[in-house]
Amino acid sequence: MEGIRLRWLGQRMGLEKMVLKKGTLIGTFIADQKHGFFESDSFNAVLRAVQAQPKRFKVYEKAGTLRISVQNVKDVHDAKEAMEGVVGVVA
Repeated sequence: MEGIRLRWLGQRMGLEKMVLKKGTLIGTFIADQKHGFFESDSFNAVLRAVQAQPKRFKVYEKAGTLRISVQNVKDVHDAKEAMEGVVGVVA
């Protein structure tokens, strides 16, 4: 059930895909970089939240897609709590 909630939180952040591997959660943003989401207040709020915790969150581009990584994530519950912190800023 927590996995579904995590997916919903990711969608609110504009993430198409999320992978939890080796203690790191990696989310891939919407592939179309001209999508209106990237000019929205929601995306700017995500960036502000990431800037507030630079040791835990990182936004980067790889293979032409924008991604976010979250460090020190042990399980789906930890990932959900981390995303709730970011989405709390967005909401």
